Parts: sequence; C-alpha cells; structure tokens
Amino acid sequence: MNDLSIPILLVGIGMLVVLTAVLFLARQAAISRRRGGFPCTLQRHGLVGGSSWQHGLMRFGTDRLRWFRAFSFRIGPEVVLRRSEIGDVSRRRLPAQVAGAEDSVLVEFSMRDGRAVSAVMDLVSGAALTSWLEAAPTGLVRGDAD
Repeated sequence: MNDLSIPILLVGIGMLVVLTAVLFLARQAAISRRRGGFPCTLQRHGLVGGSSWQHGLMRFGTDRLRWFRAFSFRIGPEVVLRRSEIGDVSRRRLPAQVAGAEDSVLVEFSMRDGRAVSAVMDLVSGAALTSWLEAAPTGLVRGDAD
C-alpha cells in the first residue's frame, strides 16, 4: 500500500464505526420511546442447552407481549408472547439484592405448547402485566390471571 491509502482506509473505518453507533442508538431510541414499554430481564435458553438472563424492554400490545433485547441490532422483537398462547402465569416476589433497592417480581409463563418463559421486572411493571393479563377475554388465559 502507498502512504496515501492508509489515512483513507482509517477514515473509512472510522466512518463505519460512527455509522454503526448511530444506527444502534437510533434503534434503541425508537424502541424505548414507544408507549407501553418497561424494563424486563428475560431468561433465554441457548441452542446447546444452557440458559442466561438477558436485559431488555418488554412492550404491551393488544394481544401480545414483545420483548426486545437491550443491546442488539435486530429491529423486531426477539420474543413474542401471544396472550392466546399463555396457559398459566405464576408470580413470586423477589427481595432486593442490595440494601435500599426496590423489590422485584419473577413472572413465569407456562405456554400452551409446553415451553416456559421466565421474566424479572419491578413491582409496578409486574402489576401492569397482571392487569394486562386480567383484561383478557374470559377463558383466554388460564391460571391465576382469570
């Protein structure tokens, strides 16, 4: 390479990094500004068998919950929970891990197809989720949500 092509290459790489950061921040802003969203940590199961907790944003829809991973380039939701597919819901209050912090709630969805989805959220969001589930038409959700 000659001496002139190296600075041009560095400028190109720098522009690519800046463009990527702008697109990432635009996605985050677009998802978080919509109404009906709340921070939620979801347990995700890997293809090989392990599971991990991932932070993201869950949004209410009229008939489904959409979960977006916090740091991702994917435009659409990573997990969609349709109200008609939720078979049972159980809730458990989790004490705060740090003194002075807020308690949270663990919500476990048992889907009609046999899979289980676990989510951790703050108490206010858990109450809003309970209201959303209870607002379902009669017989659509079984368990303690009806």
